[in-house]
Amino acid sequence: MFRAILKIAISSLGLLFFISFFLFLLIYFLPGNVTDAMFLRSEALSVAIKEQILENLGLKDGFFVQYFRWLTHFVTGDFGTSFVSGASVSLLIKERLLNSLILFFASFFLIVFLSFFLGFLSAIYKNKFADIFINFSSFLLASLPHFYIALVLIAIFSVYLNLLPSSGANELGSSGVGAKFIILPTLAIILPHLGANVKFVRDRLNQSLNADFIQTAHARGLGRGKIYLFAIKHASTDIVYYFATLVAGVFAGSYVIESIFSFPGIGKLSLDAVIAKDYPVALATILLTAVFVVFANLLAKIFAILADKRNL
Repeated sequence: MFRAILKIAISSLGLLFFISFFLFLLIYFLPGNVTDAMFLRSEALSVAIKEQILENLGLKDGFFVQYFRWLTHFVTGDFGTSFVSGASVSLLIKERLLNSLILFFASFFLIVFLSFFLGFLSAIYKNKFADIFINFSSFLLASLPHFYIALVLIAIFSVYLNLLPSSGANELGSSGVGAKFIILPTLAIILPHLGANVKFVRDRLNQSLNADFIQTAHARGLGRGKIYLFAIKHASTDIVYYFATLVAGVFAGSYVIESIFSFPGIGKLSLDAVIAKDYPVALATILLTAVFVVFANLLAKIFAILADKRNL
């Protein structure tokens, strides 16, 4: 078992190395010049000054020299300095990390809770009105992209009903008014995820409810409550592992949502950095996100192995 876990951990490190290389490659070949991000009127600078700036930043070195220098600094916790603001990248991330974590965990918790609750209802009322309605509604939402649902929510709750703000979020937790800014972004992340998740929970619970030991429990006269608990316990390993692998999708969806709602988080910071060619910020935020996702998947695989040795 230990060798299997060690093998998975090593493969995760290899995956992170590949992601870092591919990410740096994409950023390296992005069109445009770094001086465009550093100065409002970069066209007023002479070519010689621009070349000198690039030389001072080490951007005239070869690709592999730049990559391994950046990777060495990243591993040691030195994320560099923003080209646009001149602020420490670590400080920029620290200022927004709490907001992104609150949005992510709120969304992820509600996705897991609603998917399991609706999937359970759908399973116990199989082929009845509740099952049909839940499946139709969830798949309708799953067919719509995050940004479209976000715009619909803004139109309904911010424009027409004027109940919730569409932007202008304060730092969550710093005052009592910040929480209202998280409602619409959370809904925009949750709703598209329900379709596939509800179906997975429903199908997995139906498999458990149709298992031989459940039929035996029925024959012995066990109550429905105990039978449902047995079915949930039997399906729990697959369900927990499945939801653990959703981390990447939820986090990726939050990037777009943060930008739409001007939510001050890591996702908005990252997309703004890519648009502004602020390479140190873009590299640090995207790779830190990748580290978080890979680590979550690693924990999910370890859990699956510990829960069932057949997953070795």
